Amino acid sequence: MSMLSLGQEFEGFRVNMYKETAREGEESYLVSNESQAAVLKMYDLERLPRAAVGRNGELPVERLCADAGCADAYHVLACDKWADGGKDCRYVIRQFVSGQRMSDLLEQGKRYSWEEAVPVVLQVTERLRRLHKLDVPLIHNDVTPRNVILADDGTVALIGFGHLSYRTNGAPSFPTGDLNPWYRAPETYIGIYDEQSDVFSVGVLLYAMLFGHAPWQTDIPENATLAQRKKCVRDARRAPLDLTEGDFLADAQVRLLKKVLSLDYDNRFPNMESLRSALEGKKPVTEEPPVAKAEAAPRQKTTTKRETASKSDIRPRTGGGFADVAGMDDVKRIFYKDVLFILKNKEKAEKYHLKTPNGALLYGPPGCGKTFFAEKFAQESGLNFMMVKASDLGSIYIHGTQGKIADLFAEAEKKAPSVLCFDEFDAMVPNRSKSASEELSGEVNEFLTQLNNCSERGIFVIGTSNRPDRIDPAVLRTGRIDRLIYIPLPDFEARCTLFELALKGRYCADDVDCSELAGRTEGCVASDITRLVDDVALEAAMADVPISQTLLSEGVKSMRRSVTDDQVKDFARMRDKLESVSRDDRKCIGFAAY
Repeated sequence: MSMLSLGQEFEGFRVNMYKETAREGEESYLVSNESQAAVLKMYDLERLPRAAVGRNGELPVERLCADAGCADAYHVLACDKWADGGKDCRYVIRQFVSGQRMSDLLEQGKRYSWEEAVPVVLQVTERLRRLHKLDVPLIHNDVTPRNVILADDGTVALIGFGHLSYRTNGAPSFPTGDLNPWYRAPETYIGIYDEQSDVFSVGVLLYAMLFGHAPWQTDIPENATLAQRKKCVRDARRAPLDLTEGDFLADAQVRLLKKVLSLDYDNRFPNMESLRSALEGKKPVTEEPPVAKAEAAPRQKTTTKRETASKSDIRPRTGGGFADVAGMDDVKRIFYKDVLFILKNKEKAEKYHLKTPNGALLYGPPGCGKTFFAEKFAQESGLNFMMVKASDLGSIYIHGTQGKIADLFAEAEKKAPSVLCFDEFDAMVPNRSKSASEELSGEVNEFLTQLNNCSERGIFVIGTSNRPDRIDPAVLRTGRIDRLIYIPLPDFEARCTLFELALKGRYCADDVDCSELAGRTEGCVASDITRLVDDVALEAAMADVPISQTLLSEGVKSMRRSVTDDQVKDFARMRDKLESVSRDDRKCIGFAAY
């Protein structure tokens, strides 16, 4: 059921048409008022893929709208939050650009000279440059003639925000089945989407304007599977770039095309600025780019076993340990009893045949301290420890990354007893049966294989996740992840301790009452309280006054909770569902007794 209905009035516009979108949680409408037509995009944060939202809870399109230059360049009329029955939603209204699509012109036989094409491409690169230069860069991911509009006023508009994302190194947050395969950079087929993949797409656009088709383009059967489409593109790109029809091009222009369309990531223009300089003739390409023998991903993404091992950071961590953790007493007891006691009492473990669990999943609302707890557990235990993020492994969708995962576990075994903590675990081992990503493949199996009874190799695994429902069920079986531990919103005592820890050592007035503050922040998570104290501390510093109860109380009044009541209910349902599967009912992996 769509969020809006036809004929409904919304922010001064009338909803005229609903347009299908490929991503769950995203809806598109054509709207209008007396003065103009527009496109309205609605985003339901609860239904969107988690990877679509940045770590600060901000959608890529919100980041775009927050920058005045970007918002103007992309014809944004309005961007804000919208509550739909308590749901956490966002909307963006963009002016409808009247003009001709580049794709229509090319289909009609239009061909551009170099002098005609470059001014158009420069306008496209300028819009992309604005995205790439944001403090957190955004990637368009769908630069094709269909998304280039030659507006009636003579300007060039770049549209198509269905695939806008932050840099991606793994499972993309957007559907890829509707992307034109010939405009995709080779590295995108292995899960890497960044500024240089947009550069490649611009190169394809320029080539198509000159020759009427994409480079290497051949016919792909309509019913071809993803694997067949990939193979078709890969096989076609084994041939050299065809410029036999380009006798009208100067040598420098040929070199530019070869460089921007290099299949080798490291031989391509590194960013839009360098491409623009070459197009404008400021820094022409004076040397023939090396010929790529095969499609090559970024060198930094492909490491040998020796390099992977040398970069691993599995070592003991120092710090305050559990003393720095507010609340979570039950969770601390579980880790003391099930893990630390056994690891630190080897003689008793052998005498009583005690075994540590294979791993534990810490799950719950964002901002409740799951990752922080794992770090403090490492300090408390004194064991060799490493925090692993998806980017540390490259991409779990890159063929060959199985080796990185295997190397990581081998290094942990070499330094056993050791703890590996996988942050945002759901992004590493997503449910293969439900993922919308077409890059998902058998590499996830390598992760599962390494998890099998890893405690027997002296490795304890901790996973953290805000969305355990998106983790592949095979991971949560006994013998891989044995403990499912819910990290709830902090209770009164925990909030009180959080305020004490956050205010410790700061210039505070004598009237600060952490108990009173804790009573007024029910429903807030740890990160909310930390941010509140940081904001108030900055305000006090600018006024050169101590942090007072009055300032903190005013801050509480204006603070926004990170987790809504509806989200809390959703997590409660997730918890009930996970805990309804008892250990006896969970399938066992291997033959170890537990």
